[in-house]
Amino acid sequence: MNETIRIYGYHGTSAEAAAAILQTGFNISSNEYDWLGKGVYFWQDAPLRAWTWANQNYPENPAVICSSIRLENCIDLLDIKWFPFIRRVYNSFVAEYESTNQTLPQQNPERSKAHRLDCAFFDYTVEKVLQPEGQIVKAIRSVFVEGDRIFPNSAVFDLAHVQIAIRDTSLIEESCLIEIPGGI
Repeated sequence: MNETIRIYGYHGTSAEAAAAILQTGFNISSNEYDWLGKGVYFWQDAPLRAWTWANQNYPENPAVICSSIRLENCIDLLDIKWFPFIRRVYNSFVAEYESTNQTLPQQNPERSKAHRLDCAFFDYTVEKVLQPEGQIVKAIRSVFVEGDRIFPNSAVFDLAHVQIAIRDTSLIEESCLIEIPGGI
């Protein structure tokens, strides 16, 4: 799929969950609303972004884990080479839903952070298109535009970030709890 890239990923969670993760390892999330499908989610090179998320979701005891990650066998949506493939797969994804009279999963990113359509599409791509062809996907990486424009008419958003879903936890090489002095 691509060469191996090494990055730092930051995982926001609670202090209790962080202690368990450091002891026993990460668990794969498989929520129907996860943006990139099944995986352990990280913010790439963004410890304060992970802290903000952890603090919003676990205000009594937020924590951030920093992990050294090897990105290999990655659908890397930072690279334009993937988009012709994605567009072809999307057509077969829609056709499969239509052939079974199912409604496509719904999402409205402007109103909800539940990305059901994206999640279903990426799980379909990995599990029904690539795996049957013998291609193993261990990670998916993409840019997500969130938040507000940093000034009127700017194309830059204050919460935009690179998100990574690690589908194979063997890519996570080392992890440690990090301190964010005073939070933000």
